[in-house]
Amino acid sequence: MITIAFSLFGLFACLLGAGAGAASETITRDVVIVGGGSTGTYAAIRFKDLGKSFVVVERSHRLGGHAETFYPADHTPINYGVEGLFNTSATRAYLQRLNVTYEVRVPASSTDQYLNLRTGAKVPVEPFDEQQVLKPYLDAIAQFPFLNDGVYDLPDPVPEDLLLPFGDFVKKYHLEDTILPNINHGCGDILRTMTLYHVQYLGIPHAKALGDGYIRPVNGMAEIYTRAAKELAPPPPVTVRHANGTTRLIRANQLLLTIPVTLENLRDIIDLDAHETDLFARWRHQTYYTALINNTGLVDGVNLLNIDPDNPLSVPYEPFIWRIDAQRVPGYRTIKLVGNQSFTASDARQLLVETFARLRAQGTFPTARMPQIVTWGDHTPATMSVSAAEIRDGFYRELYGLQGRHRTFYTGLSWASDYSNLLWAYTDTVIEQMRAAWGQTM
Repeated sequence: MITIAFSLFGLFACLLGAGAGAASETITRDVVIVGGGSTGTYAAIRFKDLGKSFVVVERSHRLGGHAETFYPADHTPINYGVEGLFNTSATRAYLQRLNVTYEVRVPASSTDQYLNLRTGAKVPVEPFDEQQVLKPYLDAIAQFPFLNDGVYDLPDPVPEDLLLPFGDFVKKYHLEDTILPNINHGCGDILRTMTLYHVQYLGIPHAKALGDGYIRPVNGMAEIYTRAAKELAPPPPVTVRHANGTTRLIRANQLLLTIPVTLENLRDIIDLDAHETDLFARWRHQTYYTALINNTGLVDGVNLLNIDPDNPLSVPYEPFIWRIDAQRVPGYRTIKLVGNQSFTASDARQLLVETFARLRAQGTFPTARMPQIVTWGDHTPATMSVSAAEIRDGFYRELYGLQGRHRTFYTGLSWASDYSNLLWAYTDTVIEQMRAAWGQTM
């Protein structure tokens, strides 16, 4: 049995599943799930349905991670984080399991305006069909079917094309006219990012979802997690919260880590051995922030998309604002900001201020003013990556080889494409591995 000491300073251990009572300072469960985002919540529902006891440890006051929803005065939901889900039978079944009513995701009625947000100037762009524009790119990546599930299921040797900087891949396959300058924004400087990570950001399953459409809960993405919370913790809820650094012991047969496996995240959770430390120390990542803003002075019904015609293929260089989108509720806009590891939340807020000042000074939107930030989200780390040399040397083979070691299992964005549907599917495979070990551990 695994024993873990959680220092619950800033951690909220929530949704203790069926099993031993929580009055004791030691909690005993079949499984401890670290992380209550999309993946951790999905895993908890699965374990409940399998009749296993569990505890979810989450540092936030809520479940759902990047699924962030704001409800203004008229209660119309505004999703300022994750905005939709792939329209698949598995997705629909999960939403039905939680009694979440869903609808086809239809963006707010609006038009797209391309701007160079570095200068504040408008950029003329001819209308285009996204599916048609992307087709040559999708044809080029069809040679990598082992990535179709969003998992880093790489052959040995790894195809060198996947290890090319994306700009070189574009040149090799003559894709210059087919790459939209604002795709794969979470990769940062997209032409310098390795092709592998582009395929994991926009690959065959993602393109299929674009064609099939997305769905979303009628009452906002957050409803998935409020309903899951009620499902997992029926009254009276069993929760523990300590803001004073108190340590709480959790004893479990298995550990499932759903958070990004960085040394910083894991430092106060588990003792890593030398091999685990070596692997997790190699990660690099992007920073990614979201915000909901209002009182912008911008015209309603217009989305602002950032491109930079002074750069190759007009891609913006980081740090940058990806886009500023109009919402169904007049006056509100969502905004996405991307940078490298050193780009802080403070930097992102400053970039927002400077951008609106440029829009006004340039005369593009003379009425633009410093917006009110209604709410802010931090999706860091995004696009977790390692070097081409490390991938050639078997990094992902070693990473997946950690599954089940020390009765510890892993899922989440470090292990699969960071889209809920693909993460849930990978989580199902991990749970099957955990079930295979139950006869030995439970």
